[in-house]
Amino acid sequence: MIAASRLCGQVPGTSSLVLGHEGERLAATTQNSWAFDGFIARSDALKRVLKLMEQVSRHPAAVLIVGETGTGKEMIARSIHTHSLRCNHPLIDLNCAAIPEHLVESELFGYEKGAFSGADTMKPGLFELADKGTLFLDEIGDLDLKVQVKLLRVLDGVPYYRLGGSKKVTVDVRVVAATNQDLEELVRAGRFRGDLFHRLAQFQLELPPLRDRVEDLLAIAQHTLHQHYPESQFTPDATSALLSYRWPGNVRELKNAVFHAVMCARNPQAEITAADLRLPETASSNGHTPLNGDLNQIERQMIFQALEKFDGNQGKAAQALGISRRTLIRKLKVYRENDPANGNGSLVAEQERYYRAQARVPVRVKYAGDEFEATLLNLSIGGAAFATEKPLNFGLPASIRITLPDTDEEIEFSGRIAWSNSEGHHGIQFGELPADVRSDLRRWLSSHMKKEESVAATGT
Repeated sequence: MIAASRLCGQVPGTSSLVLGHEGERLAATTQNSWAFDGFIARSDALKRVLKLMEQVSRHPAAVLIVGETGTGKEMIARSIHTHSLRCNHPLIDLNCAAIPEHLVESELFGYEKGAFSGADTMKPGLFELADKGTLFLDEIGDLDLKVQVKLLRVLDGVPYYRLGGSKKVTVDVRVVAATNQDLEELVRAGRFRGDLFHRLAQFQLELPPLRDRVEDLLAIAQHTLHQHYPESQFTPDATSALLSYRWPGNVRELKNAVFHAVMCARNPQAEITAADLRLPETASSNGHTPLNGDLNQIERQMIFQALEKFDGNQGKAAQALGISRRTLIRKLKVYRENDPANGNGSLVAEQERYYRAQARVPVRVKYAGDEFEATLLNLSIGGAAFATEKPLNFGLPASIRITLPDTDEEIEFSGRIAWSNSEGHHGIQFGELPADVRSDLRRWLSSHMKKEESVAATGT
């Protein structure tokens, strides 16, 4: 069994929470955030990554870590080594972008004395230094194509020669690579070998950007602040500024911003204000109005912005927000119940606009003089999505006839084809609905949402 003290990088004031089997531990704070090897995770998105990281660390597969600059790819690589069976052997790292192309090969594979001018002694390469351990190749997308060929052979277990050498070298090394580039796009552009990509990505871990993990954002900011002043707090305007900014530099940029605020603030031992943070204006950086108000209002704004971004898809919105779909549904229920204009039990205006009820039932579609059966995927006050193998053209008139699930009401909705995709899924945007049809649909959607809320509350 691996020692718990090595597995669990606890922050002050945390208690240990056992997850799974044999030494799989994360630290859980009283605010439902976990600390793991330097990571602070409140969001479900990051917790999933950390769990996957622990699982894959015990297997010999190569791992490719992808994510934007500053998301913590190197920390993940070090954690994989720490929790692997190779943890008592070396972890060697190389930033492929930091070394000139003509030196990368000699760094990786070494060279013999006299191999070139200045090679006065034999030098082992990083693969030899990492024997029986882990080699971390950061910025792998910048690796020269000629070196990629030799790297692929080594990964396949083929012995290699040092530069200028005549004796083959055999090593046992696990490779973990990382990149902030789209390697598949580089493969298509001929700048990265496809066979090497698939060899490196036996298991792929994707670190979500900080802007999609708002729960982690605040936890990291608070933890960084409390490392300097344990009693200090962010003012409401500072919290709003933190949540409004896009953080292109992710965790690294956030920590630097908080540290700068601590150094320059007038009263950092008590509070940090938005002015202390000195963040760029972000009112139009993402197409939304800036977030403002207290924390509850900010949370509500962010939830509805996420629903708008993902066209009402609750699962995708919840994932982007770093919360579970069940949590999102519960919050939407609170907003609906607390809305003063919601005395009749209907959906609040924001939810009515974005809510889509998931349903798999047959529907009849009329299109271009033809009528055929399809499968309903989801339904909202403004449109529906359905699946059919028939090709449908954007913008053409269409209608669907639905018997609403759990009712005997059959309703026909008319509109135009708004989108289609390669999977045979199509969307219809409804035209102006008659008052009685709109009322029936709103009543059914409200009933469907209440059922979802009940399931979310009971977990069944």
